[in-house]
Amino acid sequence: MSETALARMRPEKRAALIDAAAREFASRTFEEASLNRIISTCGMSKSSFYHVVDSKDDLFALVVTDLAAAARGFWIPPAPDSFSDGFWDRARSVWDDIARTWPDSPELTLLWHIVYANTDSPAVRRLADRVEEWVRAVLIAGREAAAIDVECPLELQTLAVFSLLRTFDEWALHLTESDSPTVGPEEISVHQFRLLTRLLSA
Repeated sequence: MSETALARMRPEKRAALIDAAAREFASRTFEEASLNRIISTCGMSKSSFYHVVDSKDDLFALVVTDLAAAARGFWIPPAPDSFSDGFWDRARSVWDDIARTWPDSPELTLLWHIVYANTDSPAVRRLADRVEEWVRAVLIAGREAAAIDVECPLELQTLAVFSLLRTFDEWALHLTESDSPTVGPEEISVHQFRLLTRLLSA
């Protein structure tokens, strides 16, 4: 990918490219996504597109990076050591904050669609590794505060929580797209947090 050419793109052209690509990657797997559809949707010529982007892999990585950065404008993960005092009260506050934030962030919704449709992508794996690292650090803070079960190995706890968070996201995405959801967003959040506390509490 030409960083110089990308930097020279007009902001509205770059935004149109990212938006078209994000919607394509969010609605299809990486293999099914079409560069021709993306190019057509964002109104670029093929020569202009390939002057900026070398490959579908490069474009995918750019989209994931840009959406993750945009999502951080809505919500930034708090420092793990901020959970040290009153772990479960802090965890509940952070959980509620996430539940309020997600519906207001179309970038985050698109990012989750892309992530769960393309779990084997290196760009997605890098993002998942950062999330997993943060989860592990939060769990360490909870274990040190005697709020989390220390009998369970940390690595197993980290894997269990990370897997559960992924399941929560997929379920929430499914419900938000349903014409007649059986559970509202607030109730979803309550059930999810209750399951986490039962899994982890000391």
